[in-house]
Amino acid sequence: MADGLRSLRWRGAIGVVGMGLLVAWLWMTGSTRHLIQIDYSWARQMLDSAEVEIDGEVVGILQRYGRNNFVTGFEVEAGEHEVRVSVDGCPGIPDTARLGGSHGRRVTFMADVDDGFNCRVLLR
Repeated sequence: MADGLRSLRWRGAIGVVGMGLLVAWLWMTGSTRHLIQIDYSWARQMLDSAEVEIDGEVVGILQRYGRNNFVTGFEVEAGEHEVRVSVDGCPGIPDTARLGGSHGRRVTFMADVDDGFNCRVLLR
């Protein structure tokens, strides 16, 4: 009887430690956050320091991290958000991002400059 209880205690302890490690891993990797990423590697020089608006509010600028990383991320709440990138002289065309639930935790947009009749920033 004592050997059977000892075996159950070890299994319970391993389960508790495993769950603790899983929660710590999720928290430390940021997998519980919602993120909108903007990749501007197609128009690198043109969009460097461009303003990013999410839901009509300026949340930051596009800036490189390191030598070749042209991706900038912004944390948001779950739900539907309107995203726009604009540069001096080139207004941005807004696009919609849905996050949370079946839509996932991360959305990545590719920013590009349309040099047609009117200069404008597009998100794809």
